[in-house]
Amino acid sequence: MIQRFVKTAACALAGVAALAAGAQAQLAGGGTERNNTMQVVIREPGAGPVSETLNLPFGQAAVVHLPVDAAEVIVASEEIADAVVRTPRRALLMGQAVGRTNIFFFSADGELILDLDVRVERDMAALQDALNRFVPDSRVQAESMNANIVLSGTVPSASAADAALQIARRWTDEDDQVISFLTVEGRDQVMLRVRIVEMERNIVRQLGVNLAGQQNYGDFDAPTRVRATNDLGQPLSDEFNNPIFDVYRPGRYQSGTSFGTQNGFGVAGAALGGLSGTIGTQNLVNGVLQSSLSATLSALERVGLVRTLAEPNITAISGEPAQFLAGGEFPVPVGRDRDGNLTIEFKPFGVGLGFTPVVLSEGRISLRISTEVSELSNEGAISLSEGAVVDDEGNVIGTVPGLSIPALTVNRAETTVELPSGGSLVIAGLIKEETRQAMDSVPGVERLPVLGSLFRSRDFANNETELVVIVTPYLVDPTDPDALEDPSEGFAAASLAANVFLGRLNRVYAAPGAQVEGRGWLGPVGFVLE
Repeated sequence: MIQRFVKTAACALAGVAALAAGAQAQLAGGGTERNNTMQVVIREPGAGPVSETLNLPFGQAAVVHLPVDAAEVIVASEEIADAVVRTPRRALLMGQAVGRTNIFFFSADGELILDLDVRVERDMAALQDALNRFVPDSRVQAESMNANIVLSGTVPSASAADAALQIARRWTDEDDQVISFLTVEGRDQVMLRVRIVEMERNIVRQLGVNLAGQQNYGDFDAPTRVRATNDLGQPLSDEFNNPIFDVYRPGRYQSGTSFGTQNGFGVAGAALGGLSGTIGTQNLVNGVLQSSLSATLSALERVGLVRTLAEPNITAISGEPAQFLAGGEFPVPVGRDRDGNLTIEFKPFGVGLGFTPVVLSEGRISLRISTEVSELSNEGAISLSEGAVVDDEGNVIGTVPGLSIPALTVNRAETTVELPSGGSLVIAGLIKEETRQAMDSVPGVERLPVLGSLFRSRDFANNETELVVIVTPYLVDPTDPDALEDPSEGFAAASLAANVFLGRLNRVYAAPGAQVEGRGWLGPVGFVLE
């Protein structure tokens, strides 16, 4: 848009002053003619040169009319503005770049006719018109400040503020040249409800066979009846002086050997227990074991199911971050001081939630969400042994106790989504299946048909995990505190007599939403067995 500039200097001649004032009033009255002109009027003798200021839109031009002929024109910075002299009394000024410069006009005798301070600024009229058209429900004012554009005013929503910012950036070379002081009228509050559900199923199957046997050989000493002796080797007699022959020396072989297999369970471990049984046969000679063979069968099948559910809820103002953690913190050593003492930092674990909501419009909510489910685990833990603290001379002056640092199993998701109020979306779905098998056997004989199964043990483990994270944002408003309930609603401690004789902990039991204030239980007392 072309702007009009009419600048008049004070003049001692009343007629000239009246003429200048009349011209200014005519242009300010809203005439249809649009031109960038500047009328310079001579001051009275001895009043000095005329000094004026001209605000020139970037990329446009202005015409300067001089009262006397100019012989010389000097431009301080031609990169910002340029002057083209068409006639001795008329000059054309053009804005080249955003900035500020001076232009001097001199007469033929070297006297200064005009000292013009030129400010080249961006054309805010076109930008203001674009803001009024594309952001109609806002009151945004655009102003130029050096090479920057400053936006001020109010907008109804964050999306309107972003639209105004994007429009203003089209008038600058760099995005950071737009400074926004816009205020969002509606500071909406967003409550985010997150449901974290994890199902874990474990299956362990074990089947193992271990063989054991013994074989005695060599000369055989049959069992004989011998007379009993005391600790000194003297024969014993009864009270009638009859020798005592109640002690038998068992029979035995001169040599013997034993054998067996120990097939363990390398995946799940043998400590799981299960069904175990031993079968076998023995060969006795005169009541003495000559040979034996036994087989021990171990079998186990275990199915485990774990369900984890967390529903953290948190509320934040549009555009402001919020964080939530339900869990704890565990110490982690990060160094030692000069005395050998450990320096500790605490790391959080549990169910964590962080999000930043931005209400784009009445039915659109942009969410930047980061959620995490972590728990302590021995898998991957670090154990530090006890150490000695030694001085410069090599003397032990103390000991540092050992410690164990647990590890964390973490399921984490971070994303940005856009949802309506009350709409849900799955931001993380993890299905994990892990299968492990192991077979322990005796080399060479484990491949024998039928009999080979007696020389091997099989171990199988299967772990299946499914994790689902569902987010639901709501636009919420404050409410009456009497309309809110807490978990202690409806709780009343039992009296001492009811606690001692009836084993009660609560005097009042309430269903959700029931009015229990001032009420008690009236009915039969006892037990019901079905």
